[in-house]
Amino acid sequence: MGVYTPMPDKHDKHSSSEQADLLEVADTCLCFKARNAARLLTRFYDRYLAGTGLEPTQFNVLVAIRLSEPVPIRQLADRLGLERTTFTRNLHVLQRDGLVAIQSGTDARTRLLSLTPDGQRALKLALPRWKQAQEAAVSVLGKRKFAQLSQALSLSAQFNNLN
Repeated sequence: MGVYTPMPDKHDKHSSSEQADLLEVADTCLCFKARNAARLLTRFYDRYLAGTGLEPTQFNVLVAIRLSEPVPIRQLADRLGLERTTFTRNLHVLQRDGLVAIQSGTDARTRLLSLTPDGQRALKLALPRWKQAQEAAVSVLGKRKFAQLSQALSLSAQFNNLN
């Protein structure tokens, strides 16, 4: 009677421990899930904002400006959780399209943002479509899951305090 010694399969590139770790990443990685969800949600809102000339990120920037205008660029970038250089690049498109005005503040280093009349009109046009998107999202998820998801996404700011 012979003794059976399992031979590694040439095609098995991973140890069982590594395989378990890789499956854990594939099944539970918050980073991947958040990035994937962000892409899917952006496409979802894109469909509703189609025809307004605004992308979802631009819409949210206009909302944030309108709520606080005139608002310093740095303050708004911080509030939106964006790097100032990235925010400035994105802001350039809104300025080029005549939706946002940038003026000097009392301090020469401070630049203040406000919506132009065209920016106010674009926001007014997009707002009902955003409301439709929100209603559709509630319809898909249900009120409870929608509220839970919104709350979970709001908690993401806590990650800024971690090393």
